[in-house]
Amino acid sequence: MIKIKLRTFFLISMVCGIALLFLSVPNLQAAKKEITEVPAIEGAEYVGSETCSACHEEQTKEFKLSTHERIAIPAGDATVEGCEMCHGPGSLHVEAGGGRGKHIVNPKKNPEACFACHTDKKIEFQLPYHHPVLEGKMSCSDCHNAHAPEVRPWTATSLKDVNEACFKCHKEQGGPFVWEHEALREGCTTCHKVHGSITDKMLIARDSNLCLRCHVQATFPIIGRVSHATSRIPVGTCFSAACHTAVHGSNFDEHLRY
Repeated sequence: MIKIKLRTFFLISMVCGIALLFLSVPNLQAAKKEITEVPAIEGAEYVGSETCSACHEEQTKEFKLSTHERIAIPAGDATVEGCEMCHGPGSLHVEAGGGRGKHIVNPKKNPEACFACHTDKKIEFQLPYHHPVLEGKMSCSDCHNAHAPEVRPWTATSLKDVNEACFKCHKEQGGPFVWEHEALREGCTTCHKVHGSITDKMLIARDSNLCLRCHVQATFPIIGRVSHATSRIPVGTCFSAACHTAVHGSNFDEHLRY
């Protein structure tokens, strides 16, 4: 009798939990709409992307093929599309005859324009190890081109080649090497988070857990001439315990030891 009651209680609890989850979805969507807003410029009005194209012809042509072009943001009684979603209403900028920073928002200098929609990325930048965007030492546009039509499936705007975006700054990790780490061919994001991480060097996992995501054969008794099953790493990881120190690639050792 007690078992039947417990089973009934469990089933009722599970059904209620699923129901609450579905009921909460509209609220989550509403919350996202509330935090998605257009940059404000006091006294300015919206003029439309066609007005922008009079001076910024190349950018507006490119933008028509981008992911951002397909987005529309509610702004009061109007719906804002195109350039002014990120740069703010442009009437004062037009009246001033244009010019850098004149009555217009430049997301390169103000990442808050990006964070208005990409709130999850702002949170990632607040993790212990992150790219210094919030500190003003770099901007979102250093890695992303918001106008570009180049989009790779399941990645972000303009990251057609993820590695090339990284190698603009991290040149020494790009090689070429005589012996390459296969992970580098797969892409830097195989091992690294791109915005922020709780792990040093912005790694996606800590210690040997990172390596074992691919190198499952390391659980075998013998690999080459070394027993990985019985050995112990006193400190560090596979790459910081003086074993495989050349994790990106090596010109001297096929096992990436140096």
